[in-house]
Amino acid sequence: MKPCVRCWRGIMSKRILLDSVGDNIIAALADDDKLLEYQLERKNKTVVAGSIYKGRVENIVGGMQAAFIDVGLQKNGYLYLGDCEVLYDKSVLEEDNIQLNMPELHVGDEVLVQAVKDPVGTKGVRLSTQLSFVGRLLVYMPYIDYIGVSRKITDEGKRDKLTAYADSIKRPQGGFIVRTAAENATKAELARDAKYLLEGFNDVMSAYADAAAPATLYEEGNLANRMLRDIDSRDIHEFLVADEDLYDYVMKAASKRAKDDIEKISYYGEKEDIFKHYGLIAEVDRLLRNRVDLPNGAYIIIDKTEALTVIDVNTGKFTGVDSLEETVFITNVSAAKEIARQVRLRNISGIVIVDFIDMHKEEHRNAILSVLTESLLTDRTKCNVISMTGLGLVEFTRKKKRRESASMLVQPCPYCKGEGTIYSNEYVVMKIRTALLDLFAQDYPSAIIDLNVHVAEALIDSGLLKKDIEKIYKGKKLFIVPHKTYHHEFFIVKGDNSLTPELPQNAVEIQ
Repeated sequence: MKPCVRCWRGIMSKRILLDSVGDNIIAALADDDKLLEYQLERKNKTVVAGSIYKGRVENIVGGMQAAFIDVGLQKNGYLYLGDCEVLYDKSVLEEDNIQLNMPELHVGDEVLVQAVKDPVGTKGVRLSTQLSFVGRLLVYMPYIDYIGVSRKITDEGKRDKLTAYADSIKRPQGGFIVRTAAENATKAELARDAKYLLEGFNDVMSAYADAAAPATLYEEGNLANRMLRDIDSRDIHEFLVADEDLYDYVMKAASKRAKDDIEKISYYGEKEDIFKHYGLIAEVDRLLRNRVDLPNGAYIIIDKTEALTVIDVNTGKFTGVDSLEETVFITNVSAAKEIARQVRLRNISGIVIVDFIDMHKEEHRNAILSVLTESLLTDRTKCNVISMTGLGLVEFTRKKKRRESASMLVQPCPYCKGEGTIYSNEYVVMKIRTALLDLFAQDYPSAIIDLNVHVAEALIDSGLLKKDIEKIYKGKKLFIVPHKTYHHEFFIVKGDNSLTPELPQNAVEIQ
């Protein structure tokens, strides 16, 4: 018997929401109706960071100091040669006659590598020989003799205790980093997490000995598993899953790695789309806009270039109440907080340049830097604020690991020949699905969807709604009518009181 959704309205609390459309997983971290993180993971394995491979060296480019490795993906991954200088415990490895990636590589060599960055644009996956296994409380590094504690744990007494715990459970080869989630963990809890990670390393080494390159030896786990593992659960009120199969997966994963979180996990059994239920649909749509309005009438503009992201701050309709300097300062404070939320929400990475409105007072300039720095501390991804120039430009960096959130929701626009973007097929289907849930909640036996012909073809070929038809829409009839003249993003969902409605000849029943 699955628990029903626990919806405590009026309480400001963080929750994780999970759903799936076809074989795609959607995840969100929200604070009440304010979206903090949003991710979509597709079936085509665009997310590979953390996975470990047995690869084959295809090419070595001395001028780039890089080796290109075939790991079984669409594009070869790239490995900086300086990244190969890892000291292995050769006596341990030679027992199993395992030849690993040593500093001198040659074309045809087989190497053990881990993906550290997803492929982006024309670039293949970034690879490293320095393996790491991420757990709920610890990160295990097989080839680095080191004990570290997350910088976000600032209490010196706790840091010393956790260092001693980690040192007592480390083996002769390798080291640990204690994660923020382990701030109040016991030695037994750390030991349990370490055992899990060491077993994963041993499994990889065994698989390496037997596998033929290229081969995947270890996968990081899907989006649901990473959300459960990586987000600090201490201030998470509930973990809601709207798909039954995904709910079962999350419960099994929690029983192995995060037993304390099981009581927070609930199955969302409502008919209404889970993201609409919590008022997040509009928030997701705003991810695709470059303008973000602030509560006081000011706004920021976010523009992407190939090399960096530029954010411009504007007073907009906000005129202030006292002096111009005070108006500018209030606007910049509000913008700094929102910028920190937006880079996390959109998963913007690399170099970010912010053009704050010019301030004359030194204390105001220092205060803005402090506000931005403190706001970025809530981000799970490492950020580093550099400085502010005399013109009010602030530079900061955010570590690049996975694709930006908005890139998952759009595709090149055929109407403007790639100069802009439109909703991806998956995202149009997600919006159709939300409308269908609303319609079938009104007890219509049939639904007719008029939509763009290319979206219709994608919907049929991919089977994106097949699981919903088998479970959510069971006993209902669903028909689609393709239109060549419809805009890619436009669709109409209509209910019909008959199981055999009158339809045009090109209508197709989804089964």
